[in-house]
Amino acid sequence: MLPSRLFQAFLAVLAVLAALAISLGFAHPTTDRILLPIEVFGAERTTVSRTFALQDGHAESVRSLWLQIHGLRYADQASVQVNAGAWIPLNNSTVTIPEPARSFGGIGGGFSTLVMTLSLSNGMVVPGTNTLRFRFNQTDGVVSAYRVLAFNFLTSDGSKILPPDDFVEDAPEAWAPPLPDAASIRTGRELWQTAPLAASSLPNSPRIQARCADCHARDGRDLKYFNFSNGSIVDRSRFHGLSTLQGEQIASYIRNLPLPSPGRPWNPPYQPGPGLDEQPVSNWAAGAGLSWVLDQDMDALPYLVNQQSARKNGAASSPPGNVSNLRELAGKITPDIFRPDGNLNPREIPIALQLPDWSGWLPRVHPKDAWGPEFAQSEFAALYDGETLPESKSKLGAKQPLRSLLMAAQTADHNIRPVPAAFAEWSQARRVFLKRLVKPKMEWSPALTDKVYSTQLWQLVKSWEMMQEFGLEGRGRDLFGLLADSRTWCNTIPAETAPSSALIPDGAAGVGGSALTNEYFMAAWYELQIILNSGNHQHRDRGPVDWVYVIGRFNDLYARTHQPEPARLLVAVTKALQSTDPRLGPDDYRQGWRPEQNIDPRIMISPVWEPIFKPLPVELHRALTASLLAAWMDKNLQYPIAKYLPMGGLPARPYTPPAAYGDISGGNAWEAAQQFRDAGVAAELVGRLQQWGIAYTDRAARIQYSGNSSSRKK
Repeated sequence: MLPSRLFQAFLAVLAVLAALAISLGFAHPTTDRILLPIEVFGAERTTVSRTFALQDGHAESVRSLWLQIHGLRYADQASVQVNAGAWIPLNNSTVTIPEPARSFGGIGGGFSTLVMTLSLSNGMVVPGTNTLRFRFNQTDGVVSAYRVLAFNFLTSDGSKILPPDDFVEDAPEAWAPPLPDAASIRTGRELWQTAPLAASSLPNSPRIQARCADCHARDGRDLKYFNFSNGSIVDRSRFHGLSTLQGEQIASYIRNLPLPSPGRPWNPPYQPGPGLDEQPVSNWAAGAGLSWVLDQDMDALPYLVNQQSARKNGAASSPPGNVSNLRELAGKITPDIFRPDGNLNPREIPIALQLPDWSGWLPRVHPKDAWGPEFAQSEFAALYDGETLPESKSKLGAKQPLRSLLMAAQTADHNIRPVPAAFAEWSQARRVFLKRLVKPKMEWSPALTDKVYSTQLWQLVKSWEMMQEFGLEGRGRDLFGLLADSRTWCNTIPAETAPSSALIPDGAAGVGGSALTNEYFMAAWYELQIILNSGNHQHRDRGPVDWVYVIGRFNDLYARTHQPEPARLLVAVTKALQSTDPRLGPDDYRQGWRPEQNIDPRIMISPVWEPIFKPLPVELHRALTASLLAAWMDKNLQYPIAKYLPMGGLPARPYTPPAAYGDISGGNAWEAAQQFRDAGVAAELVGRLQQWGIAYTDRAARIQYSGNSSSRKK
């Protein structure tokens, strides 16, 4: 038995080691299980390892290493070593990445978390104890870490060798502040708000004007919400020129925030999935998790067809998407799916498009560092919080900064209906600000793209900050009325974050350095807009979502990835049809049902869109086409032709999409009657379409209206 004094000293050492483990953001693991995730951060060539044991007979059957890694942003950022073997850099040549991530660029592409396999030579793993090492090779001036979320070893038939019980997940609820005393937490808060920072850890990196609170949520709630570990916060603080002590003080402040923390750094914010609406609205931004990012788009069709019964609790793998199952699904398809007076819930329909993680939301450069006094003195800056240079305050006039407006609206009886208009003014201020700096035919460079795109991202992050801090996400009906979604955003800032909104072109100067990644981010931010605020049945003219343009971009993305997304496209088409107030008819030219101003059913039979629908079995495509056409026709026939074409003032000419998008808008779908027949649509339904077209064109001729011509933009 140990002497009492020595035993007490031994206990003290154990206590220090336990505190150190907790300060790094880890629960104390058991010694015989592998702790995940493996966070690899620190100085260049930092190495982290895990030891594991293989039973006799298993080592000989290993053929490859399976990895799920978050945060690989460029080739050779990371390397792997098995036992004493050579270090193997991870890039698109050394690993195999499955679809759809491969077609989105793999390492260096759009997706933040990737699954990959690395071939291993015979003898690289041995019976008994083995060591797997991960190395962070070098920073690009932006990235300072990555995370191995899972790993295993595969046999020739793809079977995993290490059983699930060999691993244990880190538990954020067990984390504690590294420095729990009140003075350290208070100092951490002050550092978060005021500490001067360097741009990066690269040699001779310049000092920047932005502080932590400028690029993140003002109070740091984003790091708490998405459960960034203490170690990652300390590492990022050091990356920006602070000391380890200062990083620990900031981490202590973050960990002590009395706020919900349902997210993880790798789970994309608002990623859709079944059961999400059943959780508290405070969990919405955490998303459904990576487990609900589907392996292929067609796996989403069962959730589209039968949204209610397809709900499941907890994590799930993709439902079977084989041809026989999809053919069986055809019998369940009805016009109710696409009914314009309905309200399809895109928050509950999983997709195969992995949305950006939280790090993908954060600006690389703050607008005050990108543009200097031009930003600080702008109305765009002043409308956020009013805390800008005196020159900008005079530009506000009678307008109230958003944060001031929202603070005043905290009482239960306060009218918050002006809030969407205030966000719209802030968006307009951004457009005016960037218009002075970005010209239609200017020469783009990666540096300019970073500045412009980061300005958009800054507004997106600050919108998230205010939606969270002031509890707006659950007040849809207070903001927009009884027809609104119960949870929603009250602006269009997600869509306005798309590169095309600021004229950022595809190509080497595009976001992410390629046309492919530029198109990915356009698709991702438009998708997020559909999830967060598809219009709440208050469509007016081309806003809040320009549906024909947003849907047209599906074809642009397909041209880069060659990954068809018929299910995600059909969700967007349905939300487009449901964007207007069902109580307003076509005689309300700006807000009512106007089929010539929206997507129409010809998208299902257009040759331009055939590649996207080609993977669908014939029976399923026929059922979807007929149901979409029937739903569209039922809505049209709710109103007499005279409502569409009154004798008085005539409606605006129909929306004319670019020729590259095909005939998917304009309302004169009767011109495609033969194509609908060829697609197998019932003769009775096609006959109804033709009769309506005859009545429409006859009325148009009598009042000399020529709006529904078939000309298109070139």
